[in-house]
Amino acid sequence: MTATSTTDFDLGRHRDLRGRERHTWYRRAALGVMLAVIVAALAGAFGQMQSTRAATSDAAELEIQMPKTVRGGLLWPMRINVRAKTKIVSPTLVLGSGFIRGMQLNSLEPAPVSEASRPANANGHAPFALTYGTLQPGDTLTVYAQLQVDPTTMGRHDASVSLEGANIRPVRSPAHLNVLP
Repeated sequence: MTATSTTDFDLGRHRDLRGRERHTWYRRAALGVMLAVIVAALAGAFGQMQSTRAATSDAAELEIQMPKTVRGGLLWPMRINVRAKTKIVSPTLVLGSGFIRGMQLNSLEPAPVSEASRPANANGHAPFALTYGTLQPGDTLTVYAQLQVDPTTMGRHDASVSLEGANIRPVRSPAHLNVLP
């Protein structure tokens, strides 16, 4: 091997980038695209922003706080508030199949009196039911859940929540959860 001599060094090519003037702009454009993606993620364009939806009836008010879009592998919180207007015997929160299909339910507070799967719907997906103790008029039941998306889960999932009781008509809040890769 021979050492490169200083005579092989072309100032125009190496210092002034002659013939490669556009390469600098290609690198800057690529960095700009990466920066734009980072700024969009920080602004919440790719999920995890909490949103609130509600449903009411003569018997109760149902409020759900959860993100509309999540990313695979991440933890996300959900809070469900039930405000009883009348006495509700055996209030049951029925969570759509999207809460258990492709998700891990890490914690649920307060613990329900009973948990059960419901019969599968037309798509073959079974919702999940959580039954709590009787609510008196004016009582509020707040349920906190911490879920995690399985890394291989993607697409649109049923995130509907319904409140049922032995003595009331169901209160439904239909929704979907978008899962990004």
